[in-house]
Amino acid sequence: MRFHRSILKNVNSRVQTIEKVLPKRLQLKKWNIIKGDEVMIVSGKDRGKTGTITEVSRKTNSVFVRGLKLVARTISTKETPSGKVQKEMPIHISNVALIDPTNGLPTKIKLAPFVYPDTKVKENRRYAVGSGTYIPKKPDLSYQKDWRDGEFDTDPDVVTKASFMPTPDLAPFPDDLMREIKNRYKRHY
Repeated sequence: MRFHRSILKNVNSRVQTIEKVLPKRLQLKKWNIIKGDEVMIVSGKDRGKTGTITEVSRKTNSVFVRGLKLVARTISTKETPSGKVQKEMPIHISNVALIDPTNGLPTKIKLAPFVYPDTKVKENRRYAVGSGTYIPKKPDLSYQKDWRDGEFDTDPDVVTKASFMPTPDLAPFPDDLMREIKNRYKRHY
C-alpha cells in the first residue's frame, strides 16, 4: 500500500525521514528540471526506468519520482492492517535526466533566450541538446484533483443567470455615495 508523504509524516517518524538540508554553498542555483517533467533514472537500482517528478527538494538537491525508488517500511495503523507501507525516497538531481520528447531518450538541457515578437519580452527556454527540441514547462495543476463540490457552492444555472439589469437613467449607487467615491481624499473634520 502506498501513501503520499504528507500522510505518512503524521503516522510515524520511521516512515517520514528528516531531510538533511545542505549548506547554501552546496545547493544548486539553477534548476533545469521541475515538477511535472518526464525523467529517466540514469544510475541506481531503478536505472533505465522513467517516471514523472512529483516533488522537488531544492534544499537537498533531490527530486521524488512517482513510483520509483520505493522502500518498504513496517508500521501499524488503521489504514494498513498488514503493517507494510511503501514510500518513495529522494533521488539526487544528478541521477536523473530529462527525456527528449522527440525520441524518448535521456538528454542534457541547454537554456537559450527567446524573445516574443509582439511584446519583446525575453525568457530563457529549455532545449534538448541532441535534437534541439523545445521542452515546455508543464503547469502544475495537481491542486485541482482535490476540488470537490460542497454544500456552499453556487449552482451552475444560478451563475449563468443575469442578476443585474442596468437602467440608463439611474446611477448604480446613491448620489452621496457616488460623490464620496469620486472624491476619495475628502477629509472630514
